[in-house]
Amino acid sequence: MKKLNKKIIYILAVCIVFAIIVFSATLNNYSSTPINYNDHKYEFVHINIFKDSSFLEVAEMLERVGLVKNKFLFYSLAITKRSPRSFHAGEYKFNTSMTPSEIIDELLLGENKKH
Repeated sequence: MKKLNKKIIYILAVCIVFAIIVFSATLNNYSSTPINYNDHKYEFVHINIFKDSSFLEVAEMLERVGLVKNKFLFYSLAITKRSPRSFHAGEYKFNTSMTPSEIIDELLLGENKKH
């Protein structure tokens, strides 16, 4: 019985480690791939982030205009950058050739503001 428990714990540990590795690889690929990587149609998108906007509202806004393809991965990336609460309000101009990581960096630094 003890051998069976050890074997189950070992299998669970291996599965968890494997899941973490796969998620990390997926997140790394997502963060470094431009938004419109496949169709090569790059365009500019203007977006206005309001002062009291929550991170989830910003993510939904970015998704509506086509700058976020996967909210879960976008949110996970923002968490790894420790940024869900520190976006700067203002009007931004993004290009669909940008990566999700670059978009988060722009929102964190507030340097892409149009005014």
